[in-house]
Amino acid sequence: MSTEGLVPLAAGREAEVFARPDGYVVKLMWSADFAPRVHREANALRILAGMGHVAPRLEGLVEIDGRPGLVIERVEGVDLLTLLMRRPWLFLRAAAPMAHVHAAMHEVVAPAALPGLESELRERIENAAALPVHLAGHALEVLDTLPQGDRLCHGDLHPGNMLGTWAAPVAIDWVNASRGHPAADVARTDLLVRLGDTPTKMSAGVRAMIAAGRRLLARRYLSIYRRSSPTDLTRLADWRVVRAAARFAEGIESEHEALADVIDRHRRRTRRR
Repeated sequence: MSTEGLVPLAAGREAEVFARPDGYVVKLMWSADFAPRVHREANALRILAGMGHVAPRLEGLVEIDGRPGLVIERVEGVDLLTLLMRRPWLFLRAAAPMAHVHAAMHEVVAPAALPGLESELRERIENAAALPVHLAGHALEVLDTLPQGDRLCHGDLHPGNMLGTWAAPVAIDWVNASRGHPAADVARTDLLVRLGDTPTKMSAGVRAMIAAGRRLLARRYLSIYRRSSPTDLTRLADWRVVRAAARFAEGIESEHEALADVIDRHRRRTRRR
């Protein structure tokens, strides 16, 4: 099997996506080294089969020229981040679909084949070279006090990973799926919406509008999620610290100052208690 006859749709750091003539898409990893991530995503999609409002349907696994991949139902439309970049005044519109999809997946007990989120977060913090030692130590201390969980967590849910229409988008890119506490997953989304890196090629006015819209979106998303899910979010601020520390492992230098501030403010508040 080869890529002949497949139509390129998109390309990223780990994979490229092609359209098949039969209406499915092929997500093909750049390297065989990413095979574990393919199986990770497949395990998440299998457990979500029948929940079409949460994730696209998995058709099967493939290997093309030594590159592992997945065959997935094609979802028409663009991602919500693209829609928001075109019309940043509509930021609040993304809150409800994102919260509802997140709440729905957190009702699902994750398959045992998925890795534990808490142990992964610990490993990322311990191996984040750019994270100051005192902040890493604080984040690990906080992590030790947090509860573990067994729910399906996406690991990277944000508007850029929501594909389709405003009325019925689905979550894509499940390569970070894990088994853990839903609040940890919510904290990751909240952090990305508030602090995630944004394109620099835009006017100062548009950037200011986007920054304000992101804060409003984060608050609205959390409000709707709380009404949609029984998940206990009383330790959300603690999970946010752990997530901020783990984010350093991804090497996005433009975010480091803001992430360090999240951790350090929590550390100073804790010391004053």
